[in-house]
Parts: sequence; C-alpha cells; structure tokens
Amino acid sequence: MARVTVDKENHLPVDIHYEEQGSGRPVVLIHGWPLSLGQWEFQTPELAAGGYRVVAFDQRGFGASAKPRGGYDPDTLAADLHMLLGHLDLHEVTLVGFSSGACSAVRYLSRYGNQRVSRLVLVSAAGPYLRRTDAHPEGFLEDGKLREYQRCLTDDRVSFLHRFVTKFFHVAGTPAARPLHTRMVMLAAAASHRGVMQTLGTAATTDFRDDLRAITVPTLVVHGEADAVLPVEATGARIAEAVSDCRLVRLQGAPHGLIVTRAAEFNRELMAFLEG
Repeated sequence: MARVTVDKENHLPVDIHYEEQGSGRPVVLIHGWPLSLGQWEFQTPELAAGGYRVVAFDQRGFGASAKPRGGYDPDTLAADLHMLLGHLDLHEVTLVGFSSGACSAVRYLSRYGNQRVSRLVLVSAAGPYLRRTDAHPEGFLEDGKLREYQRCLTDDRVSFLHRFVTKFFHVAGTPAARPLHTRMVMLAAAASHRGVMQTLGTAATTDFRDDLRAITVPTLVVHGEADAVLPVEATGARIAEAVSDCRLVRLQGAPHGLIVTRAAEFNRELMAFLEG
C-alpha cells in the first residue's frame, strides 16, 4: 500500500494513501465527500489504457488514509495534495476533482499556482460558495440545513449515508442498482466521523470565488442537469462563469454521481479534454 507522510499530529505521522496505474502524462483524481479513491473505479482503467499515469488518493480522514483530529480545512487539504505531487515529482498534471474534491483542486491552484498543473477538471463540483446569506443570496445551503445534516450524522451516521447515497446516484423514478448503492455506502462508512463532519462544514461554508478567479489553466466543468445534491445553476454554471478559460458540459438527466451512473459519457468528455 503506497503512502506518503504529509503532516504530523501529536508527533505521529499523517499519511495519505494513494494508488497508481498506467504510464504517461499524469492525471490526479480527487474524490468527493464522503467517499474515497474507490469511487474512480470506472475511470482509472480507461485512463491507464489510454496512455495516462493515473494517481488516485484518499484525502485525510477518508478511505485508507490517516484519520487525524484536525486538518480538514481547504488550506490543509490543498497542502496534502501539494505534498503528494511533490513526493511523486509530477508535472503537467491534470487535476480532476469531484464534488468537494473540486474544492481541494481549486484551493491548490489558488495557493500553489500552476507550476505542476496544466489542466483542471471539476465534476459535480462544490462551489463557488454554497452558503446562503443575506450578502450571498445565490447560495442554496442555509445554515439550518447544514446543522440538520451534522445532527443526523451524529445521531445515526449509517442511516444518513444510506439516504445521502440514494440522493447521490438516483434520478427521480430511476433508482441506482442495489450493489452499486451498497458499495458506495461502504466507501462512505470507512471515513472517520471527524473527517466527515469537518470536511462537510468547511466545504459548505468556505467562499471559493476568489480562488476560481485566480485559475488560468484550461478547465472543464462537467455537471448533471438532475444533480439533487449540488444543483448545477448554483454550482457548476457559476463556476464556469468565474474561470477565464473554461468549458461547461451539462449532462441531461445525470445525477450528482455521474462518474458512475453516466461513466461512459463522462469518460468521453474527459478523454477528449485530455487529448485536445
């Protein structure tokens, strides 16, 4: 199991677990909340077969990575990514961030620039700013709803994850296959409680608008029109408007988890962008 130490907490190492496949130009995959690198099983083989070096990793608190008490803020998650890219000495990277993983990719580029990164893909992305306030009525997530999510996670995390995964992959009237649903719940259940709670809070309440304006690399945004978790008009469409060199692809009828339910279509868009 490949690991890199990215930090220390109470004199103990904070290790990030990663997996590699293929050779060629690097593509780094950043999973979303509350999953792990296992979510990319429909992308990794195709990318590797297409001549790319694919690196997928578990963010701290998730999957097989360390589960420290803290460090779930966007700056620290971006620093973890920076350490991983440096450890592997990757250049000309295409970063692919899904859901909250897009926040890590965006903050990384804002903080560290594009010395190692040449392209960006944001899929079902969280952002630019989810929180609804009087000063930001464009947001769709009210503080009361966030507190409700956090309360449900504390009271009965497994039941909440079952409901959330249902929303993640289902389109109205078309449920996801039971084996798929079960697998994704298992990935989510492997996360630490602190990681789940704190990452949700920071992704929901951090304003990434300035980060997005700082991005200069070619960017692809892919979002499902039927995303019930992060509605496209409040997220993907606004992200595409904020990034200078960006193309938005809206998949008709696709849910939040389109990398699984619409994998073939997404993979075509991704490969075309990589090869363009």
